[in-house]
Amino acid sequence: MALALLWGTLQGQSARPSQLPSVFSRPDSVPRQPPRAALPDTARVRGYLARGKQMRYTNIDSALRFDRQALALSRRIGFREGQARAQHAVANDLYNAGSYVAAGQAYEAAVHLTRRAGLCDQEAGAYNGMGLVAQALGNVQGAIEYFNRARARYAQCKPVNPRYEVLVLTNIGNTYMQTGQPARAERPLRQALARVTPAVDAAAVLNLLDLVGMLQQHQQHLDSAVATWRHELALANRVGNRRAQSFATANLASATLAQGQPRVALAYAQQAMRLARQLGNFSQITDNTLVLARAMHALGQPAAFDTLSRFLVLQDTLMGRARTEAVAQAQARFNVAEQHARIRTLEQQRRIIELQRAQQTLRTRVAVGVGLLLLALGLGLGWWVYRRRQQRREAALRRQLAADLHDDVGTLLTQIALQTDLLQEGLASPEEQPLQWAEVAGRSRLAVRQLNDVVWGLDAQNDTVPDLLNRLRDYAHEVLVPSGRDVRFVADPPASGTPLSAAVRRQLYLIYKEALHNILKHTADTATVTVTLHRQGPLLVLEVVNDGPLVPPGTERASGHGLRNIRTRAQALGGHATAEAAPNGGFAVRVQVPLT
Repeated sequence: MALALLWGTLQGQSARPSQLPSVFSRPDSVPRQPPRAALPDTARVRGYLARGKQMRYTNIDSALRFDRQALALSRRIGFREGQARAQHAVANDLYNAGSYVAAGQAYEAAVHLTRRAGLCDQEAGAYNGMGLVAQALGNVQGAIEYFNRARARYAQCKPVNPRYEVLVLTNIGNTYMQTGQPARAERPLRQALARVTPAVDAAAVLNLLDLVGMLQQHQQHLDSAVATWRHELALANRVGNRRAQSFATANLASATLAQGQPRVALAYAQQAMRLARQLGNFSQITDNTLVLARAMHALGQPAAFDTLSRFLVLQDTLMGRARTEAVAQAQARFNVAEQHARIRTLEQQRRIIELQRAQQTLRTRVAVGVGLLLLALGLGLGWWVYRRRQQRREAALRRQLAADLHDDVGTLLTQIALQTDLLQEGLASPEEQPLQWAEVAGRSRLAVRQLNDVVWGLDAQNDTVPDLLNRLRDYAHEVLVPSGRDVRFVADPPASGTPLSAAVRRQLYLIYKEALHNILKHTADTATVTVTLHRQGPLLVLEVVNDGPLVPPGTERASGHGLRNIRTRAQALGGHATAEAAPNGGFAVRVQVPLT
């Protein structure tokens, strides 16, 4: 739809220099009833636009009314595409009505609306319309600038349509022709001719042929110009384009008269006069009257004088109109200067916004890149710290394993080796050998037990209170029960399911072994040992109490190394330990350590 409007605008504006578009005078045969209200709002908008398009060259007032109704309805319902197309249609109506300043403002609004709606060809068409307005107001430089902008925008539209390229090139050539620069018009017109394909409609070809013929006439290639205009006339007759017929016959009348064919020129001029009167084109009527007078004079017809007199009257009227139009155009150029300045400001703002967006995109990419780099460095540093901690843990585990094996198992194995060497060399008497072998067996069993303790302390599957409690029971039955002492265990159900760290589990077990060792050394065989394991808030409490008398009585327990080791191990875990006589007799060791 928009392309048809632009071609119609181009026909009225660029068909002949110094002529402005006029409105057809034939009655309107299109029904003027608005679209039915029962249709959806978007369908009503399209209906209004279709009515406006049908009336654009028959009744411009009705076309403008329908297009404005479409614009108002689109705004009310938020129909962005309809608003853009309606604004473009209103701009075309105003241009065809000769309201160039208002048309320029409407085209300016259409540029922004079509850009926001994503209508590429409509946006380019709005730029083309702004070029036509600038051309009508005599702003050649502005017109060429807008046409080039429209051409660049058309090239970005997908799929590429050759009609748009021909349209803009023809308008550029027409601008140069109207301003007396035919040499500059030749290149764009020839480029337009080279791009004419079956996809280009007949109206575009007709308009282009008219301009090419005028260029050939200016270059003194009169025969070529006549051939071009005849081709234009034949095409116009075939498609029924009366405006192109009028221009082609008028041009042929002037050209054949210049070739010395007054009779042929007279026939063309009479035909052109009829078409000009049908179209209501006063400027063409005046031009055709002069050609008629010259042809009649060349043929010696008496009516030549009266025809020339009529031409002079028409020329005076036309000059009066021209002066009025010149004043109006001067005023319009004065009013449009502010509009052009505003358009340039808007374009500068658009470029600034695009530059800011590009800078923002660059900053975002840099920030994302830096963030990713920092994240990678953070992950690498975290992995390095984790590996360092793991290495330190492994080193501490190796040192602990080496110390445990050396201090506990290693000493026993050394004693067993020395004792077996002595037995093998026969240094012990036969009576002493059974005792020696029994001692070797006891130390071997102790070494195995110590080795089991080391393995148990390193096994991560034992990091729970139930596992610790089971190990305490096993050890008590191994060392206390054979000595005749009774052992009892008390454990709170909540504490039995509590997880433990390897360090807490190991140190508590060593403290427990130290306490049982003291019981074996300093209590009677009839003593009863009570082991309690329970939880108090964040603490795990281990109590080892025996009710037997001390052996020997009155021994001071606080000076022993065993009790000092118990306190040291508890403090290493962040807890504390006490060792004191029980109120009802015996001795009690109490240890409190954090769970983690």
